[in-house]
Amino acid sequence: MKKIIILVTVLSSLITTVSCSDDFTDPQLQQNEIIEDTPITTLEQLQTFMNGTYALMRNQYYYGCSYIVYGEVRGSDEMFSNGKSGRYLSVSQFTMNADDGQATQTWRRIYRVIANANIVINATITDGSSEKSINEIKSQAYAVRAWAYFDLIKLYGQKYTQDKNLGVPIILDYIKDPVSFSIARSTLDECYAQIESDFQQAYDKSEYSLGTKQTLTKGAIAALMSRYYLYKEDYKNVYKYASEVTNQYAPIDKGLYVTSWRIEGLNSIFELAYGVSGSLGTAGIAYIFSMDGYANTRVLPSLVNAYDPEDIRATIKKDEKDKTGMLRQNSSKSSTYLEGKYPVLTGEANQKLIRYEEVALNQVEAILMGGGGSNDEALNLINGIREQRGIAPLTSVTMDDLKEERRKELVGEGFRVWDLLRWNKSLTRLGLTGEKEDVLSEGDYRLAFPIPRSEVDNNPGLSKQQNKGY
Repeated sequence: MKKIIILVTVLSSLITTVSCSDDFTDPQLQQNEIIEDTPITTLEQLQTFMNGTYALMRNQYYYGCSYIVYGEVRGSDEMFSNGKSGRYLSVSQFTMNADDGQATQTWRRIYRVIANANIVINATITDGSSEKSINEIKSQAYAVRAWAYFDLIKLYGQKYTQDKNLGVPIILDYIKDPVSFSIARSTLDECYAQIESDFQQAYDKSEYSLGTKQTLTKGAIAALMSRYYLYKEDYKNVYKYASEVTNQYAPIDKGLYVTSWRIEGLNSIFELAYGVSGSLGTAGIAYIFSMDGYANTRVLPSLVNAYDPEDIRATIKKDEKDKTGMLRQNSSKSSTYLEGKYPVLTGEANQKLIRYEEVALNQVEAILMGGGGSNDEALNLINGIREQRGIAPLTSVTMDDLKEERRKELVGEGFRVWDLLRWNKSLTRLGLTGEKEDVLSEGDYRLAFPIPRSEVDNNPGLSKQQNKGY
């Protein structure tokens, strides 16, 4: 086979050479060479590059660890960081500056994912492959790009801070001359328009495949769209896409719940594949959450005490070898850790990033907020989850019920901070032992991450667009 060199994008310091992960790529694809002449032209190359795009999402500063931790330790009411091993101190204590490593690395890693997605989206396939096959792969790239921009605006955008409508730079194509690279931040409205356009392209080009869990098919894309529209408070679209998903999938059975986090393909609509070759080891999220790892992130006692004694989500492990529990406590029971959702310390278990239960709760909220459906429908959805967790059904459902069920069901999955902000709740900065230290209300500049100084310094378009306060 002729050696193929894939065209990659270099975007000043914003995005360095894009590569595909070793375990996903043909060994003949050269990962660190920039091409001048030979773009992607075959379906096989397109699939390889899409696989590499998923692999980039596994990075420790994106979904491999940090992005999920951000949603749990930045003032939430379910988990906090105790600062062990020196990790997530500036994040949890809201002391970040423009040189912060977490802010810098997460920005770069997400833009690398976008760069790969751009290459897939813009590729012209000339090997005679069917349009259906090409669209199937490109739909995934559109979905990933929308997802990535959504994640960027949540962290770096200004929806909840001072400027209200500042988003992030939108990059949709190759930039071949990094010396002249200059691109400003788009407004939030412009970012929303791009995200929605990408999601619609992804949705229109995709098909349902209920047994496929490691690529983004129509069900996963519709689920992501319900997540996005919930953030945007567009409840009619939340209901539209969530109800489509809940008609196709079901909650994980009570008898499988605990073990499902270890088993590929169970309890997910989409999961990020790892395996031995893709495992992050000590850099992965299991190490942050586990007592046997860094033991950095703990569950607040208020959440532990809120669970019904029969709730399978709050079963306590007897010891480190016990695989029948979700939570683990130290000998004095003063500290509780969530180990069940990331049960393999070395990190080779697949990561469940989109689940039925999240989408069902999105739908319940949409109904309660007037987006469509009926109260009976909302009650059936929330009770469907409660039944499979071993607890009594509700006789009616309110927003308070919904908020508490999201807290119990989705803990440790990175949603809580965004939920609190959506509900106009203040974030409470907790000390390293979980005590309340500060309250951050809407408008506080610390609710957004700083734009990395290296990006501001090297991109003239960003020179006067740093988030205020940094």
